[in-house]
Amino acid sequence: MNSRRHLLFGILCLVAVLPVRLTSQPRTMIIEELPLGTEYAWQNPRFSPTGKSIFFTRTNFHGIWQFSLESKTVRQVTSDPHSGFGYSVSHDGKTIAYRSTTILPSHRRQQEIVVADIERDSKHVVDSGEDLSTPSFANEKLMYSKSGVRQELDSQTPGEDIQILGIENTKIVLLRGAQRILWDPFGNGSYIWPSLSPDKKHIAAYEIDRGTFVADLDGNIMAQLGRRDAPSWTYDGRWIAYMNEQDDGHQILASDILLISPDGKEIHPLTETADAIELNPACSPTEKKIVFNTLDGKIFVLTYAD
Repeated sequence: MNSRRHLLFGILCLVAVLPVRLTSQPRTMIIEELPLGTEYAWQNPRFSPTGKSIFFTRTNFHGIWQFSLESKTVRQVTSDPHSGFGYSVSHDGKTIAYRSTTILPSHRRQQEIVVADIERDSKHVVDSGEDLSTPSFANEKLMYSKSGVRQELDSQTPGEDIQILGIENTKIVLLRGAQRILWDPFGNGSYIWPSLSPDKKHIAAYEIDRGTFVADLDGNIMAQLGRRDAPSWTYDGRWIAYMNEQDDGHQILASDILLISPDGKEIHPLTETADAIELNPACSPTEKKIVFNTLDGKIFVLTYAD
């Protein structure tokens, strides 16, 4: 009997000195609505690269607005038509580049690439034409395509930094150093919603027929996650935020914001509301926050803990 007691005591002592890994599930701490007023219905919010402000547009994509999380103020960056459809913010958050689109009386399309200095409230047109891609900042250099031909303000792009430039002919366009790559890991895919992991080693994206997947930069598929709309990496790379939109083929019936682990083994809901339809999640690049809009045109910031 004494030997059994000694054995049990020894086991308890061993357990006491072993490191214990405490795990907790992600949970929503607070959801705050941005005070934007009801003049317009808003959509497609995203954080600036610094995480200090949020950019968003109207449901018709006319114009771009900025909300400062520090001063709690909102300002209109531009009212140009369709400018909210595709734009890029510089790394320091001081400059924004966008594409405006106007339909002429002749039914021809006129597009412009515009660069706006947010602090000085000034802008200038970089290029114009009928077929311009949405612009992107790559290592603080502006890049876009004109009639399928790559354009950039500086041909020298140093280093081996990885950036997603956008979608071109249903393929994901990457920039690795000075090399522009059409990234198609499935070989015959049509992609939307590409999101680069914070360590720039993986991409989460949605393939039209296969759903969301995670792959390395060489195109090796690490996980197929199924239908997880609008995937967005959290700032630490631990989770991928997404919306679980449900529709009847004509209108959206429901949608919530959830987190899924990159391997697909864990899923945690962050919103479970019957009276709101949450869409278009975008994660902060600096902290545990997710911005999203609702179907009725409001924008919220969700703070979570894990």
